[in-house]
Amino acid sequence: MRNPLEHSPRLTRIFFTVLALVVLGVTTLNFLDIMFFKAVSNDQCGWLPRPDGLAGALITDVVPGGVTDRAGIKDGDILLRINEQEFRTPGQAMNIINPMAAGEYATYLVERSGVTFETKVEILKMVNVTYLAYCLIGVGFLLVGYVVVMTRPQGRLQRLFAWYSLAAMLVFGFTALNISQGVDPQWKVITFISAFFLGRLVAQPLFVHFFMSFPVRRPLADRWWFKGLLIVLSIAALVPIFTNKLSSLPPLLAQSLILTPFIFFFAGLVLFVVSYFTRIDPSKRRQFRPILVAIVLGVASFGYLLVIQAVNRFVVFTQPILLVPGLLLGAVPAAFGYSIFRYRLMDIDLIVKRSLLYGAITATLAAIYIGMVFGVGSLLGALIGERENEILNITAFLIIAFAFDPIKRRVQDGIDRVFYRERMNYQRALLEFSQELPRQMNLDQILHSMVNRISATMHVEKVAVLLCDEIEGCYSVGKNIPPECCDFGYDDDGFLDLLKRTRSAQNFGLLADEPEMYTMNSPDKRKIFRSGAVLSVPMFLQDRLVGTILVGPKLSEKPYSQEDIDLLSTVGSQAAIAIENARLHKAEIEQQRIREELALAREIQQGLLPKENPAIPGLDISGIAIPAKIVGGDYFDFIQLDEKRILVVVADVSGKGMSAALYMSKIQGMVQLAAHMYNSPREMLTHVNRRIYDGIERKSFITMIIALFDMDRKEVIICRAGHNKALIGSNGKLEALEAEGIGLGLERGPVFESTLKEVRRPLEPGGLFFFYTDGLTEAMNAQQVQLGEDSIVSLIEAKRSMSAAEIQRSLTTAVEEFVGTAERHDDLTMVVVKVKGEESVNRKS
Repeated sequence: MRNPLEHSPRLTRIFFTVLALVVLGVTTLNFLDIMFFKAVSNDQCGWLPRPDGLAGALITDVVPGGVTDRAGIKDGDILLRINEQEFRTPGQAMNIINPMAAGEYATYLVERSGVTFETKVEILKMVNVTYLAYCLIGVGFLLVGYVVVMTRPQGRLQRLFAWYSLAAMLVFGFTALNISQGVDPQWKVITFISAFFLGRLVAQPLFVHFFMSFPVRRPLADRWWFKGLLIVLSIAALVPIFTNKLSSLPPLLAQSLILTPFIFFFAGLVLFVVSYFTRIDPSKRRQFRPILVAIVLGVASFGYLLVIQAVNRFVVFTQPILLVPGLLLGAVPAAFGYSIFRYRLMDIDLIVKRSLLYGAITATLAAIYIGMVFGVGSLLGALIGERENEILNITAFLIIAFAFDPIKRRVQDGIDRVFYRERMNYQRALLEFSQELPRQMNLDQILHSMVNRISATMHVEKVAVLLCDEIEGCYSVGKNIPPECCDFGYDDDGFLDLLKRTRSAQNFGLLADEPEMYTMNSPDKRKIFRSGAVLSVPMFLQDRLVGTILVGPKLSEKPYSQEDIDLLSTVGSQAAIAIENARLHKAEIEQQRIREELALAREIQQGLLPKENPAIPGLDISGIAIPAKIVGGDYFDFIQLDEKRILVVVADVSGKGMSAALYMSKIQGMVQLAAHMYNSPREMLTHVNRRIYDGIERKSFITMIIALFDMDRKEVIICRAGHNKALIGSNGKLEALEAEGIGLGLERGPVFESTLKEVRRPLEPGGLFFFYTDGLTEAMNAQQVQLGEDSIVSLIEAKRSMSAAEIQRSLTTAVEEFVGTAERHDDLTMVVVKVKGEESVNRKS
């Protein structure tokens, strides 16, 4: 089950905001107790147990000029009672004065050289400088960690640092604890004790684990046994404290267990130092150097605190000023914040400093403006002797408004240019780009313009604009990004699918360190990694993904801000429209070119067909071919062998359009050659099949019928290769020719030749021969009903007395009326041959 925080930035922000508020709230309550509400009382001296073991305390380290010194107490005096209350140990004595308010006086019964006396001592409240230093560490890390996780909530390292920061606040906020069972509310006791132990339990492993991932990720950080070992050590260190067994342990061991959080904390910092010198490239150490310096300073400060408190156990009461250098511990989180925000570590970009400085200068400018208004008003008042006059104030305001306002605008513009130069450059670049786009209709020109404009404006060396299409695939124009790294598919878990699902920019800055946080397949991850791209901004046109912009890291090494993403999104939106227009323009040009080529092809094809019907004595012939598209695959031809013999050829190439037309022109030449080489239609078809078989695609074939009309012999010889049956009319009857044969190009040699059969028919006066392609009988109307062979037979019988040309025109008209507005799907070809009677032939001759 996946962690929901990895994929929901909003949920992550809410979660860490709530958690930060809870931790801050609990530690703040403890801080207020330690520093204010239950601050330890101080009388500016030290108390030791009496050497003789009797009740009371030995006074030592009296601060010269302090409240105890002013009360007449000296080193070596014995404190017997406070406010008439006896005590046996210094700790019990502290319990007496701690409830007293600052400024109150306590009555001390003191013994000196066997003489006792009473004196009044003013009670002060101790400022716990050491605890304050520890709180600075916690608050500093909490602030930096919160900003980091709010900026990049989906980053694993960023979330780990947020946990580190929360743990630091919790453990350092509870380095001091002052609660009393029976005095404090039960909820407070439970809350503070729980926070104390939870902080130590969680913080100690985190202090080490974080620095196993930062600044360089170590493989050990992902080992479960290593994480378990850290937790076991943390629990082991807590057991003696939880069971209150510290007093039974050797003093050195007990003190070490108390300082366990600091041991883990500084162990993590040592890991950072080791990584700095052994694992970080020397060219990149500069951005980590502030952290290194702060760590050295922090370790020195902590060591200083340990030494000075070991040398003088009462330094917190007698010389707290000596503990102030311990506040330098706060430099550690401050250095982290500085490096993270200054050098954009952890892929963080922050403009707080710039915004604050901009606001300060703008406020100063406004203050000068207001000051000048009042100054001029006062000057005018002094000149005319008036101090409180509204007219003078209005006059002064108008004078300054007219005189100073142009200067103020120029200064304001100058400030904007200095502090928001990048934004102004973006706006200018965007304006120029939007003005360029309408003039560009070439797709490559648009893409190159985008690449060059983005590279120059954002100072990026690696840029690519990727266009994607589910049919045509990916096409890219780039700078320093190889095309093979931009070739993505439409897999369900791919890069393009991620862009379509999220419809938002994708930051790949952590792809190398945290590839598992990106929900796409490994091949696409590898391509993006090899490309060097760290950001992808998709381009959408309405709901359709047009492409994406890929950019590598900036030369300044700054990560991409939201302002950068907004600029790229705007450029992408404008470009998507221009790209679509360019595509449409290119498609229109391509279509126009195709139309012109097809028109030329149609012209050529029509030129290959017979230009007029042949004039053969005794025969009336008429033919026509109507392609379903501009060019077609149907073909008919009249080849006159001599004055008395003519070949009628009708063929149909499978398919339609240009490919069918090309085969048709090829077949025509072969038939014309075969017609002069062979004497019979069967031999002609055999020759053509032999020539065409090796050159035709296996999915294509050609049907053909050849009829040889011989007026000397008064007969026709017909051979059919898989073509529609010819209709033959004689003696008042119309019948289909029963001839066999398979299409050309389907088989070769004996298999093909064995299917060919020639049919001979006499040429009798009034005889009719009708040859056609399936585009005639399969013509379909809007109701998806075919015309059919029976309708053709009926039409021919009805028009049989007409001439061949009239029959052909009647059939063409009938087909057009039947089809109506429906789209024609097949070419239509027909040839009508009628045998004339003797009288008609004599008149003609």
